[in-house]
Amino acid sequence: MKKTELCLLLLFPLLTFSLLSSSTSSHHDQSYLREKQELQQGRNNPYVFGEESFEYLVRSEHGKVKVLKSFPELSPLLHGIANYRIDYLETEPLTFVVPTHLDADSIIYVVEGEGAIAVLHEGSRESHILEKGDIIRVWAGSITYLINKSKNQKLKVAKLLQPVGNPGRVQAFYSAGRDQEAESYYQSFSIEVLEAALNTRRDRLHRFFASQRSEAIIKAPEEKIRAIAQHSSRSESGPWPFTRSKRPFNLLNKQPSYKNRRGQLYEADNKDYDELKDLNAKVSYTNISRGSMLAPFINTRAFKIAVVVKGSGYVEIIRPAEEKDLLKQRREHKEAEPWRQPEETGRRYTRVSSLLSEGSVIVSPPGHPTAIVASKEQNLQLVCFEVRAENNELVFIAGKNNILSELQEEAKELAFGVPAKMVDEVLRGQEEEVFLAGPRERERETEREEGGKHEKPLMESIMQVVEGF
Repeated sequence: MKKTELCLLLLFPLLTFSLLSSSTSSHHDQSYLREKQELQQGRNNPYVFGEESFEYLVRSEHGKVKVLKSFPELSPLLHGIANYRIDYLETEPLTFVVPTHLDADSIIYVVEGEGAIAVLHEGSRESHILEKGDIIRVWAGSITYLINKSKNQKLKVAKLLQPVGNPGRVQAFYSAGRDQEAESYYQSFSIEVLEAALNTRRDRLHRFFASQRSEAIIKAPEEKIRAIAQHSSRSESGPWPFTRSKRPFNLLNKQPSYKNRRGQLYEADNKDYDELKDLNAKVSYTNISRGSMLAPFINTRAFKIAVVVKGSGYVEIIRPAEEKDLLKQRREHKEAEPWRQPEETGRRYTRVSSLLSEGSVIVSPPGHPTAIVASKEQNLQLVCFEVRAENNELVFIAGKNNILSELQEEAKELAFGVPAKMVDEVLRGQEEEVFLAGPRERERETEREEGGKHEKPLMESIMQVVEGF
């Protein structure tokens, strides 16, 4: 036999292995395309809302303010959080947000940038510098104004609102302004009442209101921004005891609750910032590394409202099935999960999935198993507001800290119908906790591990034989 023929014969197993690997990869790609199609069809997910679900209160070249529609309006399954709203503010560098008050209590989280806030209440003013990660509570009726003090970075702020007047509805009242985006409520009074209340002649009042701007967010001279920021740096407040004066609490300066190479979770409750107590709320920040996932979890009592502030990915939420879901489930599972018997699908639960991008809002209701996966391109970052947070427990149902692994051996065998050892191998098979490799990342890691075990020895054997000729 010629040396060339022998080399080809020896290389044949390697080529076969390569083709099999390519076939496996193709299978994974087809599976991924199927998943992506399902996710794209999940636009009617009753727990995930995108840009189309927001209403813009302000939209200009200097910034924007948008508020998510009321949760019952978006989904009949969310009446439990009917009296909460999500608001998002974004301003350009060196801008001023005119004085405003809301008929709602607010929890503010600074997503990005540097600014300052002044709060007028209880007869005084308190002012604070705002930085990324800051949490601050603002009481309903408190007049606030904001600045973005950066020269080159946007200020982005996410808010959880709890209306105190008309449940589920939020009204903004502008102290200054002329028309369009910002119209001062002063101008809605009769001129006779204004003259008497302000002790000012009507001709002067006309000139005063005519000179006001119509924008809610104004581009401001740098020296004015600097002056406001300098006052804010002193964290001014009224005379002691100023019972409702609280400096912001910076969530990102706290040690993370969980951290590994696949992500970080920071959490703040009323023990960290007691202003959260009255609203029965908790704030958290989650950073999921690209290709990784937040392990499937449930909240025992709280609704988790998560705002995607950066990145992309997808979410899967398990909810009780409705009659209309059954036929759809059986059709979808027929090809994707052939190991299931037809009668096993669609009997009790249904999976709702959606793609996530910046600005998406996710609601994970109490008891609903939920998993969040980051795309392979970039980290997925979320700010989460948990409402009805008192006595809530975040429970993981997968990973090293899987709560089900705490079942007694006898209970495991009775529940799952297999030996306890096999149950442990499944429930405790994951060595990481909280943040895990996502589905596609795990496939790649598994392929690399298996390829490393077989491909190198095979190549070495072939080269040793060839070198012998």
